[in-house]
Amino acid sequence: MHEMSIGMPDKRDSYDVIVAGAGIGGLLSAAMLSKRGFSVIVFERLSFIGGRFTSFNFQGYEIPSGAVHMIPNSRGLFTKTLREFGIDYKKTDVWVECIWGNHRRSCRHAAGIFNTLESTSARWALAKVIFEVMRPQKNVETSFEGYLKSEIGNDELYRFFEVLTNFSLSLSMEDIPAKTMFKIIRDMLLQGLMGDNRVIPIGGCKGVIKGLKEVISAHNGKIVTNAEVRKILVHEGKVDGVAVKMGRECRELKSRYVVSNLGPIKTYDKMDEVDYSGVLSKLRGKKPPAGITISVAASKDMLGHSGITLTPISEHVCGIVQPTAIDPSLAPEGKHLLLTHQILKSRNIKNEIELGIADLHRIFPDFDEHCEILCTHSFHSDWPVNYLTQGEDLPNRTQIENLFMVGDGNKPPAHIMTEGIAHGVKQVVDAICASRIR
Repeated sequence: MHEMSIGMPDKRDSYDVIVAGAGIGGLLSAAMLSKRGFSVIVFERLSFIGGRFTSFNFQGYEIPSGAVHMIPNSRGLFTKTLREFGIDYKKTDVWVECIWGNHRRSCRHAAGIFNTLESTSARWALAKVIFEVMRPQKNVETSFEGYLKSEIGNDELYRFFEVLTNFSLSLSMEDIPAKTMFKIIRDMLLQGLMGDNRVIPIGGCKGVIKGLKEVISAHNGKIVTNAEVRKILVHEGKVDGVAVKMGRECRELKSRYVVSNLGPIKTYDKMDEVDYSGVLSKLRGKKPPAGITISVAASKDMLGHSGITLTPISEHVCGIVQPTAIDPSLAPEGKHLLLTHQILKSRNIKNEIELGIADLHRIFPDFDEHCEILCTHSFHSDWPVNYLTQGEDLPNRTQIENLFMVGDGNKPPAHIMTEGIAHGVKQVVDAICASRIR
């Protein structure tokens, strides 16, 4: 758990910025804004901060609450922000590895993606996809799965993109439009040409959260846990503050700006003055991406690198990371931590987990000799992989003046995972700073 003073804020009744929710988007916003001189307070309903971007120690292993201790882009905005705040990280030595039967193929950067495929025909098919991705975009009114089947027709490449999409977006290829996936692939390849790679923060996700907390505290910002934002106060179309419940006491605090990291549904649900039942009905009709992580203790290095391993060999597990290859402190001395990911293909979570474990025995023939299941986690409903499907994200600005949203339901187009969250946060911080100048 994160140790911090928990209780009522100080005597003041107003702040420049109130942040609702201490997930990674809320804490990034609070750190950036407090560093720029705004008075900031963060309210978190839970007893810990970080949301789905932290970890909890279990038998000496840092088990993630969501994100698997890895940042997608070493040259991206999220990593740039870590450097700005003095939060330490290291680059991985492999961008991606693929396990094809008895063969393992890898590349150091996205520009070497051809090396991950086995056959010449699959590489030619990939070249065709890249040509389509890099040319001026026309409207492709089909899913990415539909595009690969109708225009490409290569089973090996199909399987590669299937596990890549499952791992990076927690979606099946039929659930993401081809034009959205084209933008993601284009961004990935351009980053790869600049030598981009993954990074693992030292201390894992919790190391990032600890660093952001220190930045906020150093600039007189406040974080209050066990504090639920009950209402977002609105007056004449403009945000006016929040009503927050701490213990038995409920209190209204004024602010010029409110940044919500509660997710789109909870944000709209908590607005007073205006009826957003239509918006809420539409949002509640959407199914957020869901997934499963299996946390595995290993007595030896099972991957031989610190990057992502994609597993087209398996039926359910789509990818594995081993963050202890970079930061041994995430596991007991002499041990490794493996984290898998798979999308949720049915409502029978127990069966899905059992199928994932069966995959691990297929991927690693010596699994029983060197590995032990620590725990499993499913991410769905109110604790999903992402609040909204990639490409369906809502804008960071809301219809209410000075009310903003950040998080994985509010990522700008083409940006995924934490990189998308960081870009959304930057848009919000830039808008607030520009508003102050006016």
